[in-house]
Amino acid sequence: MNNKKLLKQLQAFDPDLWNLLHEALNRQLSTLSLIPTDSAASPFSSYLKGSVLGNDFIGYHTVEHYGRLETMAAKRACEIFNAEHAVVRTGNLIAASRVVLLALLKNGDTILSFNLRKQEHCTGNQMQYNFIKFAIEPDTLRIDFEKVRNLAIQNKPKMIIYSPVNYPHNIDYSKLREIADEVGAYLWIDLGQNAGLIATGKIPSPIPFSDVATFAASDALHGPQTGVILSKKNLAEILDKAVIETGHASLKKNVLAALAITFREATCDGYKEYSDQVLKNARALEKGLKKTNVELLCSPTENHLVLVRLPNHQTANEAVEKLSKGGLLVKGEKLLTSNSNISFPVLRLSSLDPTTRSLNEDDMFVVGETLGNFLNSPRDERAVESVAEIIKEMVEALPLFSDEWLPDAEISHGYDPDLMMKAMVYWSI
Repeated sequence: MNNKKLLKQLQAFDPDLWNLLHEALNRQLSTLSLIPTDSAASPFSSYLKGSVLGNDFIGYHTVEHYGRLETMAAKRACEIFNAEHAVVRTGNLIAASRVVLLALLKNGDTILSFNLRKQEHCTGNQMQYNFIKFAIEPDTLRIDFEKVRNLAIQNKPKMIIYSPVNYPHNIDYSKLREIADEVGAYLWIDLGQNAGLIATGKIPSPIPFSDVATFAASDALHGPQTGVILSKKNLAEILDKAVIETGHASLKKNVLAALAITFREATCDGYKEYSDQVLKNARALEKGLKKTNVELLCSPTENHLVLVRLPNHQTANEAVEKLSKGGLLVKGEKLLTSNSNISFPVLRLSSLDPTTRSLNEDDMFVVGETLGNFLNSPRDERAVESVAEIIKEMVEALPLFSDEWLPDAEISHGYDPDLMMKAMVYWSI
C-alpha cells in the first residue's frame, strides 16, 4: 500500500482524525512560531519513529541488559556532549526530571533553584521538596553569584538547579560548581533549548561542571519527544535503578532508533551550520525589534533566546492571542528577579523553528520589525491584519523542515529499493 492510498483510506475510515491531522498540517504551514519548544523533527527521526521498529519493543528491561538500540543511543549522547553516562529511556523531560529528583534526594530536602525551575515537575509527586529561589538582579539583569553563595550557605541545599530557559546569557558554570561543592550539594543543569548549541560547541557546555544534566531531544535537536539524563559515572547506578523503579522498563525500539539518529545528525556539518544560523537569526531578530524601539531585556542575546519586555499597559495573554490571529506564535511569561516584588512581563522568543524552516537574517529582521511595530500599535484589528499579511507572504512556501539541514551522505551499493518501498508504508504522515 502506498502513502497516497493509505491516506485516502484513513480519510474515509476516520474522518474525525483525518480532520485533526489536516488542521495540524495547515496550522503549522501557515504560521510562524517563535516559541522555544516548537521545532519540527528531522525527516530521518520522523521516519524511524514511524517505521517497522514501532512493532517491536524491549520488554522485561533491566539495568544489566541493555539492548543494541539503547546502547547506541546512550553512547552517541555521551559522545556529543562529552558525558560519562546517559539515560535515554524516559518518555519526556518531566519524567526525566522526576527520576533525577527521586534518585538523588529525600523527602523534604532543600533545593536552590534558578527561577524555581523543576518545581513545576513535582506536581502530583509523592516526594515534596523545599524550593528556594535564586534569580537575576532587577537592576543589572545578571546573576549575582555572591548572593547565590550566601543563599546556599544559609539554606544548605542538597541540590542546586540551573536552567536557562528564560535567560539569553551564557554563565560561568564553574561558579555554580564551586558553590555546590562548598555546601555539599548536587549540581543539576537543565540544558533547555540550548542543547543543540551546546552539542555543537557554539556556546559553553555545563557538562564538565554538573553532576547531572537533562534535556528534551525534541525542539533544538529535532528528535523524538523524549527526555535524556546525562551524569557523572558515580551516579550511573543510582539513576539507572531509579529509572527502572519508576516504571521505565519497556522500551520502544522506534523511539530509541529516532533518538540514535538524532544524536548522529548533531555531529554533521549541516547541523553545525544550522546552529550557526540559529545564533545569527536570534541576533537579527533583536536588531529588527530594536529598530522599533521596543525594550529588550538581557540583551544582546548569546543564544537562541530573545526577551521582549511588554509595556506596562499590555498583558502577555493579550499579545499572544492577537499575534496568533496574525499567524505569529509567541510565548508570554514573567521574568522573575531576586526581588519577589519585581518581575517583568515578557515575550520569550526563539530563533529555533524559523531557522529549521530556512529563514535567514534578513527574514528575521523583518519578523522582529513586524512584531515590534505591532506592540507599538493600537493592537487593533488592522494591526493584526498587517501582521497576517507579512507572515503569510513569508511562510506560504516554507517547508516545516528545510532540506538544507539534511545530512549529506552517499547512497550505499547495498541499498535495497524494494525493501525501502515496503518500509515506506510506516512513514510518519
